Amino acid sequence: MTFQQMQYVLEVYQAGSVSAAAKKLFVGQPSISLAISSLEKELGYPLFIREQKGLRLTPQGKKAMT
Repeated sequence: MTFQQMQYVLEVYQAGSVSAAAKKLFVGQPSISLAISSLEKELGYPLFIREQKGLRLTPQGKKAMT
């Protein structure tokens, strides 16, 4: 787990979407998606539940953020 991955997770959580987080961080949406996907694979569980209105943390994602 890298600092950048955790920064992306935190920003996506706060912004509610990958695209909003990407705009705020001045990076491409694919970079954030790839970093989060890689972190989820490393941890062995999903951090976000993908919904029509955006993303929300899974119970495991909430624990990872604390």
